[in-house]
This record gives sequence, structure tokens and C-alpha cells, in this order.
Amino acid sequence: MAREGTRSATGHSKPRVFPVVDTAPAVKRTKAKPAATKKVAAPKPAAPKAAKPTGVTKKKAPKKESAVAKKVKAVVKKAEKKVDKKADKAEKSVEKTEKEAKPKAATKKEKAAAAK
Repeated sequence: MAREGTRSATGHSKPRVFPVVDTAPAVKRTKAKPAATKKVAAPKPAAPKAAKPTGVTKKKAPKKESAVAKKVKAVVKKAEKKVDKKADKAEKSVEKTEKEAKPKAATKKEKAAAAK
């Protein structure tokens, strides 16, 4: 529906028409799909091998370790050695205490108490 206003005064007397937005929900229509028949897949032909490059090709040099990586590895090795030394010392001290744990000679008081 056209609105009326003061457009006639400006020389543009043609009425403006504003579209009306449809707010009704859209109707979904589904088509019945026929049952799909399974097709037997034809064996694919083998892909051709890639052509070898012509001319001179360079072999890739092995990657060099950065200085930081070398330092980190050195520190880790040093720490592992310290841990191994401490573990060895702990084992030796345990062995020493086991050897020293011989039965002691009973004191006079203990002998007297055992005799009663």
C-alpha cells in the first residue's frame, strides 16, 4: 500500500511502494528419493610413476644442531651423571649398613634379665 506524504510538493509525485515482508514460516517440500542402486566400482588403473628429474640433483645435507641444542644436551648429560653417582652412593651406604648390622654381644644387664 502506498504511503502519502509531501512528495508532490517536491516534484516527485510518483507514490513510493514499500514491500511487505512475509513472516509466515517456509513450507519445506521433500521429494521422495528413489532407492539408490549400488554400482560396482570399476578397478582404477594404476597411477603412472612420477618422472625422475633430469639434470644435476643435489643431495640434502644433514641438519646441523643449533648451539642452544648442544648446550641443553650437555647439561642433561651432566645432570644424569650426578643422579647416577648419587644412586650408586645410596646403594653402597645401604650395603654398608646391612653388613654392620651384626648381632651385638649381650650386655651384663641383658644377660641377667634373660637368666631370670
